[in-house]
Amino acid sequence: MPAPPVELKQRDTPMSKSDLPVRRANNIRRILVAMIDGFEICPRRMHHLDSVSLALFARMAELHESICLLASKGRRRDAVILGRTLCEAAITLYWLTNDQQSDQRVNRYVKFGGQVILENIVRVEKHFGYKHLPRDKAEIELLREAKILFREHRSRWNDVAIARMAAEADTYNKDKEGKAPNIEAQYEIFYFWFSLLAHPCIEAIQNFLPRWGMPFKCSRSKLYESIPEQDVVFLSTCWLYSIALRIQTVLKLRREDELRKVWAKIKAK
Repeated sequence: MPAPPVELKQRDTPMSKSDLPVRRANNIRRILVAMIDGFEICPRRMHHLDSVSLALFARMAELHESICLLASKGRRRDAVILGRTLCEAAITLYWLTNDQQSDQRVNRYVKFGGQVILENIVRVEKHFGYKHLPRDKAEIELLREAKILFREHRSRWNDVAIARMAAEADTYNKDKEGKAPNIEAQYEIFYFWFSLLAHPCIEAIQNFLPRWGMPFKCSRSKLYESIPEQDVVFLSTCWLYSIALRIQTVLKLRREDELRKVWAKIKAK
């Protein structure tokens, strides 16, 4: 079952209210969570992909709830910042699960936990003079492996850029012409747009720029909302759905019909 396309709805005017209603988004999230729980998936021992996939969904479901809360309070720009993380999580799981020949990708993802410990040891010693000495055998082995694995990229878990992750052909799905699609649009359009508001660049502060010669006020000088703000609930719900859909595909749960019904709820006006 291929991942559904994310379609942008056209806006006639700024501040349009045609985004997915928060109440419906919350209901869809609850349905997806209940569905994953109802599957009663038992992660296989030493199969990190099972555990990582499920944990990532649970964390993003929690994040989705926060996005809905922010949107309901009129803090859509802040919701976009969290939505960027949900978009990145969907791309990450897509890439982690796309290698059906080995566990190399997910093992690197997991072992980054050891690299975090190594970086903490170095930085705390540098700034506070305290050196942590690991004594647990499992931790020592994890740190040894992490030191080798992340010797060239110490501050990020993947040596593959997120653009390449999204552009990789899907090994699970093919279109009607037999070609394997990718999710490059998710990165090049939505991740880019959401990142503009997640970083303190000019795009993020443009609505707050003061008028020359006028006393400054912290409230917005312009009420216009960008496309990410207008669509944050809809897009974030799509990304949470895509994570659940990927889990269904990779773990071969055979629950396509149930997920199709959820997708219909997302698309419904």
